[in-house]
Amino acid sequence: MEPIAILIVEDEENLARTLAQALRIGSDGQYSVETCPTAEEASLLLEEHTYHLVISDYQLPGRNGLDLVIQIKAGNPEIHTIIITGFGTKDLEAAADQTAEGYLTKPFDMLDLLLMVQKVISPGSGKTGHALKQQDLEKNNNHRILILEDDYGLRHIFGRALRKSGYTVDEASTIQTARSQLDAADYDIFICDIQIGRERGLDLLAEYQHKFELAGTHVVMCSAYGQYRTQTEDMGVDFFLEKPISLNTLLTLVDSLLDAKKIPQN
Repeated sequence: MEPIAILIVEDEENLARTLAQALRIGSDGQYSVETCPTAEEASLLLEEHTYHLVISDYQLPGRNGLDLVIQIKAGNPEIHTIIITGFGTKDLEAAADQTAEGYLTKPFDMLDLLLMVQKVISPGSGKTGHALKQQDLEKNNNHRILILEDDYGLRHIFGRALRKSGYTVDEASTIQTARSQLDAADYDIFICDIQIGRERGLDLLAEYQHKFELAGTHVVMCSAYGQYRTQTEDMGVDFFLEKPISLNTLLTLVDSLLDAKKIPQN
């Protein structure tokens, strides 16, 4: 699959580099990202290359980011655009609603940027006359997810991203903790590492497989070792993710599993 091409227009060099790195890492290479410091240079790049998304700061040397977005939409309305600014006003927000698909005010969380990019480039996600904003990224729903992962950093990042997306998330670092949580509640999705210290997530899966079937729980097994894929599929696992896992991959998978759950079965 060809990477999603993104152009970031930001004159603050360190911020441009940070944004680009966050998008590359967060998408696990699914985004191809370039940067430039001015609207004039962006216009030249847009003549030479094809981009799916342009993220532009509002305050730029020379022409501002809003003028750039207006120019982009006049010539290439299929290109998605996000305006970022540290000088947000009601007038600028209203203008962004009429021209762009996204609008972020600084300082913003890099996770906000990842979530907004994911939403903006998703087919049918935008509303005419309304640019997505920070408050639109946080949704509330009744879906509950359990993550069993003994790596604290990975567990924390996944949990935070899923909570930001509106899911209720419980976390476990041991088989014993996960067993207690599974006994106490039903989950829509169970995300489980295969190797938990000296124990195996596969053993817990076998133990609770009947409960998962009754509750309609989707099971996602994770491992750095791809040879487990066939074994997990034979056990009826919904999905196997090979580490390293990007946030974009995880969030897209969770959304798709839960969307499929809404479809009535004949």
